[in-house]
Amino acid sequence: MAKLHLITYGCQMNEYDSERVAGLLGRERYELTDREDEADLILINTCAIREKAEEKVFSRLGQLKGLKQKNPGLIIGVMGCMAQLQQRDILKRAPVVDLVFGSPAMSRVGELVERVKRERRPVLETGEHPLTKITSTLSRPDRLKAFVTVMEGCDKYCTFCVVPYTRGRERSHAPESILEEIRGLAQQGYREVTLLGQNVNAYGKDLTPAADLAALIESVNQIEGIERIRFTTSNPVNLTRRLMRALRDVPKACEYLHLPLQSGSDRVLARMNRGYTRARYLELIQELQETVPGIALSTDLIVGFPGETEADFEATVEMVEGVGYDSLFAFRYSRRPRTPAAEFPDQVPEADKARRLTRLLEVANAIQARKNAALEGREMEVLVDGVSKKDPRELAGRTRCNRAVNFDGGGRQLYGELVPVRITQAMPHSLRGALA
Repeated sequence: MAKLHLITYGCQMNEYDSERVAGLLGRERYELTDREDEADLILINTCAIREKAEEKVFSRLGQLKGLKQKNPGLIIGVMGCMAQLQQRDILKRAPVVDLVFGSPAMSRVGELVERVKRERRPVLETGEHPLTKITSTLSRPDRLKAFVTVMEGCDKYCTFCVVPYTRGRERSHAPESILEEIRGLAQQGYREVTLLGQNVNAYGKDLTPAADLAALIESVNQIEGIERIRFTTSNPVNLTRRLMRALRDVPKACEYLHLPLQSGSDRVLARMNRGYTRARYLELIQELQETVPGIALSTDLIVGFPGETEADFEATVEMVEGVGYDSLFAFRYSRRPRTPAAEFPDQVPEADKARRLTRLLEVANAIQARKNAALEGREMEVLVDGVSKKDPRELAGRTRCNRAVNFDGGGRQLYGELVPVRITQAMPHSLRGALA
């Protein structure tokens, strides 16, 4: 069999896409290998959200040049968001590349690889294609947690974001096709699913008849074998009371929500074209906390957006302290091609971005440590998904609120089990416990 080596950068959806591509190529008799030097085909699945991610890809392609010289028959492909955004520029900057294709063409990966072999020239495929539900995935030995794409694309056009250009408009998969995929995962032994979409809580509004994410979660809840349901990423504009109630009332839905804020300043939010104000976001947080007591919250934040002043940044810090996020992901603003913000004249100096990011992460880490400490003495349900990275004698898992827990399993084989663990010690980014 031919050998396939996959390199993945970026978000959970990219990880899921890589698994699907591996599944599709498995049908074409490609066997996955973790050794690039024995591969017949190397595919790099890319992210375009930040410039640094793209530079990593070009650096990696430079490293692969030597393999191509040793093995002229090796096919090297670039797929995903960066491929859709950069297109021919990738072929110009990295002549080692034989194949460039965007996410819409992913279902045709086998055909595209054959075209490269047949035509013996670089192939570029970044046009629009109908949304296709791909259920072929890489066979994973753990069979515990799975990602499932329920929709793709975004219609919001935030001024900093390339997703509408790389993933296209919002398009939802039919509920039954999603449920069929999840039933198959449950039969393979998966216990947890994360429903994916760039704007996942807008799911279903484009379908006929219209559907919504809450109804989909209720349907997934009925699938035997699936014990936990998560979803990401949500947009505050599309967060409904019905979805909040689903987080409270659907037994398998985890009490955790990732709700990107991006900035705590109304002036910056308006320039970002986010569609909500600071006050509206806080209203949603209050309603969430009242509807789902104890819900864990995480968020995304951008520091150094064009025109962000010190006062704007302090407004973000104030929001973080006021909401008290359980975790957050913060990034320095990165100019992206084809986005309006890249052309704004008032770009923030890199030194200011770095300083603000450091300060924000210090505040966030202090809040997380305080929140973790409050859990000491509590009994929490943990899905055991492996062993501790620091001590292989200990088991590891996550709570429903997505906190990492390491504990002594007493020598028991508990992989894939839901077990009660009493939290004995709070660490900065994880918890320690003992079987209850």
